[in-house]
Amino acid sequence: MSFPLPVIDLSPWFNRKDSSRDELESTSRKIHDACLRYGFFYLKLQGFATEEEMEELANLGREFFHLEQIKKDEIRLANENGARGYQRLKENVTMGKADNHEGIDFYKPVAQPDKTKPLWGKNQWTKHVPEFREKFEAWIQKMKALGLIVMEA
Repeated sequence: MSFPLPVIDLSPWFNRKDSSRDELESTSRKIHDACLRYGFFYLKLQGFATEEEMEELANLGREFFHLEQIKKDEIRLANENGARGYQRLKENVTMGKADNHEGIDFYKPVAQPDKTKPLWGKNQWTKHVPEFREKFEAWIQKMKALGLIVMEA
């Protein structure tokens, strides 16, 4: 038996000033219930993020992954602490098996990067895709704000 994950409209929390206490509490209950029952849920992001923003990021990602291998390798994991940057096909391993995908990992920037500490390096950015860094850094900040809203809700 499968259970569809709930889709939760977070708009009352995006527009707190215009939302009633009942709307805020109802949304909070839905998040709480979804966490208890499923451990996961989807968020409706209307009023917070646009389809155009998400499509633009997807296009930037596609543009990066279609670069020549040598250009992608300029930001490979080995340049930093083994955790931030580009991963070649099958370079990432999950539960002992090589993943059949490429990837780029970014983490929260740290004040004093230190490659000797896990996850304490610097994010790496391609110079071959215009606006890649700017758009993804803005998105990271937006998702950080979203995380704080969800935690408050």
